[in-house]
Amino acid sequence: MAIERERHERNLNAALERHQFLIKEMNHRVKNSLALVVSMLRLQARENSEPEFAQHLEDATLRVAAIARVHEQLYQSSDIERFDIGRYIEAICKDLAASFSQCEILVQAQPGIIISADRAISSALIVNELVSNAAKHAYLGDGQGRVWVNVAATGDGSLFSISVRDEGSGLPEDFEIGKGRGMGARMVGALAEQLDATLAVVPRHPGAEFILTAPLAP
Repeated sequence: MAIERERHERNLNAALERHQFLIKEMNHRVKNSLALVVSMLRLQARENSEPEFAQHLEDATLRVAAIARVHEQLYQSSDIERFDIGRYIEAICKDLAASFSQCEILVQAQPGIIISADRAISSALIVNELVSNAAKHAYLGDGQGRVWVNVAATGDGSLFSISVRDEGSGLPEDFEIGKGRGMGARMVGALAEQLDATLAVVPRHPGAEFILTAPLAP
């Protein structure tokens, strides 16, 4: 019986290792496929002569790239279901900094805040929209300025917060979170609801700050 139990455990461990390998390989292939989509969208944007349509394509590129990043990190991580949200947001902001070279994006992320992959993707897409919006609209003239992103645990340790702040021209007086007609604003509202999160806007002088607060787990 002891020999049979040992053989059974070896078979289970081998099956588990195979399962984890296949999931990591799947994440690797998904990341490569999404990277190909990003390349095609950027090529299409460069070849399009209509600035507004080209900007829509660039926005879509950043969203797809944010999702590709999570699959890249899951492939590289030993944990195939959860990872550090701060590390992920840092990677997303690095990509955004390359796209908005006129704007300096400064990130301060507390390490060790672990959430599921699904919640990380939703959080990163919100950050993508808020940072992109600040980089494009907060600073008038040549668009040069700074955007601050902060990731931290909060409350009793069951929550995490992500803030995005700029020192730009501020928001319109009638601004309401999630009520804009643009796709980005609607996406932010829907994703915050999906996370069961609160999203507050704090007027600064100058600029504005968006603060997302969400539970670590649903």
